[in-house]
Amino acid sequence: MINGLILSGGQSSRMGEEKRLLNYHGQSQEVYLYNMLKPFCTEVFVSINVHQESSLPFIRDTFIEINSPMVGILSAFQQNPDTAWLVIACDMPYIKAETITELLDKRDATKKATAFENPQEHFPEPLITIYEPSIYPFLLEAYRAGRKSALRVLQQQDIALIAVSDPKVLNNINTPEAFVKTLLDLGDKIA
Repeated sequence: MINGLILSGGQSSRMGEEKRLLNYHGQSQEVYLYNMLKPFCTEVFVSINVHQESSLPFIRDTFIEINSPMVGILSAFQQNPDTAWLVIACDMPYIKAETITELLDKRDATKKATAFENPQEHFPEPLITIYEPSIYPFLLEAYRAGRKSALRVLQQQDIALIAVSDPKVLNNINTPEAFVKTLLDLGDKIA
């Protein structure tokens, strides 16, 4: 069993508006990713903070003492610790169904996680990763120790690190300028 989790609970301070609500594909990014994940996952949830609402199934952040994507991942595991979580950040508009298929096809459930390797930095990309139930105690331990980096947890565990066929899918869009540029780029690909 694998559930989907769309990380949407960030502050979006550089963007100036909620990144989950931005429209790259004719609908909000939150709805786009939700619909994309549905065929692959048993259930799909949007991870939201205490100030947000969503019309989609959601998991509200409960580990609010830290400002990190790890908050959403921990909250999902707290709700269902026995499922694997396919986690995607809402600010990655280049992700497509083929990306999900690639990740799932190369999943190694005997490892703590399956992650794409960022080709520039050579580290696991924590914002599009399958987190297995066996990693939950290590995420919780990091949180309790005041560490808020899911990346660091992944780097310290036995994970499947896989190459990504299209490195562009790992791009995070965080500013209004990058949003406009991405809209133009995605429009060129559709035309």
